[in-house]
Amino acid sequence: MFTGLRFNALLVFCLGGLLSAAGVHAQDLPWHLGSLNSASAPAAINTSGAKPGAHEIVVAVIDGGVLPNHPSLAGRLLPGYDMLSAPNNLKGGRSADFGPDARDAKCGERVTSGTYRTHGTEVASLIAGNGRDGVLGVNPSAKILPIRLFGACQMTRLDLLDAMAWAGGLPVAGAPLNPHPARIINLSFSGGKRVCVADLQGLVDRLAQKNIFVVSAVGNTFGKKLSEPSNCDGVISVGAVDAENNIETYSALDARTVIYAPGGGKDLSGNTPWHLNKLKVASFDVDFKGEETPLGVERGVGTSYAAPLVSGFLSLLLSQRPEMSPSQFVNELSKFTRPVNSTQKCPECLPKGLAMQTTPTR
Repeated sequence: MFTGLRFNALLVFCLGGLLSAAGVHAQDLPWHLGSLNSASAPAAINTSGAKPGAHEIVVAVIDGGVLPNHPSLAGRLLPGYDMLSAPNNLKGGRSADFGPDARDAKCGERVTSGTYRTHGTEVASLIAGNGRDGVLGVNPSAKILPIRLFGACQMTRLDLLDAMAWAGGLPVAGAPLNPHPARIINLSFSGGKRVCVADLQGLVDRLAQKNIFVVSAVGNTFGKKLSEPSNCDGVISVGAVDAENNIETYSALDARTVIYAPGGGKDLSGNTPWHLNKLKVASFDVDFKGEETPLGVERGVGTSYAAPLVSGFLSLLLSQRPEMSPSQFVNELSKFTRPVNSTQKCPECLPKGLAMQTTPTR
């Protein structure tokens, strides 16, 4: 088993003309994108005025599944795959059904949190939300490739490797070839080994050779060092900052962390537009009849929500510069980052926060 790699609600885890078409007014932009006509949050990534380029970019969201009927993701989803294998797959095995387990699903006698059911949908909406219900992704022109990897039951290490390979268009035994290979693979979970093992590192290297970006949350481990998959060479590891540009206390803390992005957290003092310090995501609530209803809600908190902001940001860059490689992005990091407030808990850290500093043109 890929031990620890289970989503846990607490611990592991442009647009100009598009705005009016999506029904989102400039003053209603999510704070983490930045503002068009007023002061922006110190940690905003400043993509609110960036327009997607001509190239449509596919972002794989390897997660607990995506609910396809949320209006904020209408027109954004590609046919995906369920890579969770039997006997851990309560649906019976791998298939084209990428939806999550039922809200009340149980893995044997173990009681699990139902939050995994909406996690993948929320992550996807931060990348490519179309503006409905006020949920606007970093790049509403991106396409989401949903790949289910976990649910009420845990994944295996082979499930993870196969999911990443399939996302990148590599052949996987027993699964059809992916007709929509991703340029970006988003992994909003952590909890593997403390050293990246050869099988995973080798796969990351193969994907990098195909110019595929692997983005991974560092995990909500309250200051611990990186674990798989974020500690693998070539992976863009993502930590979380609050709206005021301070590293969130729940975030893993490691000098190897490539970049930080807004991840939400506790309410901040004052009455600024960003004082709630939560990310607005597409999710579902249960009504009095017990039926799920879609909504846009400010409740995204965790490094698993910071990672998709980076994935969406990369898709925006690649829509203008499709030839960009992962190594080029890292080499040009100063163009896309600002300093993050330092922390005495990691004196060797030089944290950089995601922020559009230049227009992403050739």
